[in-house]
Amino acid sequence: MKTSMLEQLHHLTAVWGPAGREQKIAGALSDAIRPYVDEVRTDGFGNLVAIKRGTGGGKRVMLTAHMDTIGAIAMNVSEKGLIHLEPVGGLKAWNAMGQRVVWGSGVVGVLQHEAIDDAKEISFKKLWCDIGATSREEVLENVRLGEMCTVVGDLQQMGDLLTGPGLDNRAGCAVLLEVARHLDACAHEVCFVFTSQGETGPRGGGTAAFGVDPDMAFVIDVAAAGDVPRAPRVDVKLGKGPAIKLKDGNYMGHVGMIDLVRRVAEEHAIPLQTEIAAGTNDAQVVSVAGQGIPTAVIDIPARYRGTAAEMVSLPDMHGAADLLLKLLGSNLETE
Repeated sequence: MKTSMLEQLHHLTAVWGPAGREQKIAGALSDAIRPYVDEVRTDGFGNLVAIKRGTGGGKRVMLTAHMDTIGAIAMNVSEKGLIHLEPVGGLKAWNAMGQRVVWGSGVVGVLQHEAIDDAKEISFKKLWCDIGATSREEVLENVRLGEMCTVVGDLQQMGDLLTGPGLDNRAGCAVLLEVARHLDACAHEVCFVFTSQGETGPRGGGTAAFGVDPDMAFVIDVAAAGDVPRAPRVDVKLGKGPAIKLKDGNYMGHVGMIDLVRRVAEEHAIPLQTEIAAGTNDAQVVSVAGQGIPTAVIDIPARYRGTAAEMVSLPDMHGAADLLLKLLGSNLETE
C-alpha cells in the first residue's frame, strides 16, 4: 500500500498545473482513477469528477481535494529579456528567490531578485524570471504574456517524510486515489472531485459541490504544522496522524461531521489530531453550496508550505486514506 501511494505522489508532483491551468494534472488524475470508478467527467469550471456508484440505500458522498498548485504569471518582459511576474496563489517572493521554475511551454527559468539592503524590501515587484534569453523578442518566442510558471523540483524521501514542491495539494489528491483503489462495494455513492483554482479563492469546490449535490462532503487538504520555530500556533505535528479541522479563517466546522470523524477514528484506533487555524480551503465554498452541505475537513500536516521543499509524512497520508475508507464503510449517520 505504501509503495502505491508513494509512486502515485511522485507522478502527481511532477505534473505541471498551476491554478487555472489544470488541464494536464486533470488528465493525469483521470487516467489514474478511471479503473476504479464508473464515470469520469469534467465540469464547466475545470473540476474533475469521478463517480463510484453505490449498491443502494446509502448517501451521496463527495470527497474532494484541489489539484492546482501555486505559481506566477508573466506580466511584462524587459528589453534585456527578464520576465516580470505576479504571484498566482500563495507564492511569496522570499520563498521564490533562487528557485527553478517551469513555464507552460516547457521552458525552464530561474527566479531572482534585485539586490537589496533590507529583507523588508523583498517584493514580487523586484522579482524576475531569467530563461537565458538576451532580448524581449527572444523571450516572447518562448513565453507569452499571461503564461504561468510553477516551482520545479524532485520529490525526495527522508524516512517517513517526503519533501518537494506541489505537495499542497497533490498529497490530498494521492490520498483520494488511494481511497478509490481500495474502496470495495459500499452502499454509498462516492464522488471523487479534484477541484480547480483551490489556491486562488478557493473557487472550484463551490461549483463542483453545486453540480454533485452531495448529502455530505469531506475536504482533503494540507495544513500548516506547528512543530517548527515561528510556525503558526497550532497543535498539529507531522507524523501524529491527519487532523480534523474545527475552524479556519472562513470556515466553521459542522459539529455533527466533526463528531462522526472523531467517532470513527476512535473506533478504529486511527490517530487523529485537532486543528484550529487561519487561512482558507475548499470547505469555505463547499459547505455553503446549494442549500448547504454538511462538510468535514481532514488535513494532512505540512511544513514549509508555499516553498520548493514542502514536507509531509507518508504515515499521515495513509492515516487519512484509512480514515476515509472506514468512514465510507460506516452508515455515515451524524448525531
